[in-house]
Amino acid sequence: MSKNLNIRAQKVTQDIFDILGVRPSGTQGDRVAQAIQQVIIKALEKSVERSTTAATEFHATDRRLGDEIAEEIRLANKALITNLSAMR
Repeated sequence: MSKNLNIRAQKVTQDIFDILGVRPSGTQGDRVAQAIQQVIIKALEKSVERSTTAATEFHATDRRLGDEIAEEIRLANKALITNLSAMR
């Protein structure tokens, strides 16, 4: 997934520079791609947080099941962030 994220961030970076009609100098392209990756990661983290909250609230009548679902979401998020962070 991290390779895919990197490829997509590079593509979006190129699209942005094309729209602006400029060419990046030095490490500008890499820095813009990294900023895009950070935004994606933060959005994923927020999504997981919302999913965890929703799972916990949805299963309020069965607290154990809600907690198990929330924990699975947290573990999946941790693995995702670890994989994405490893690409840097």
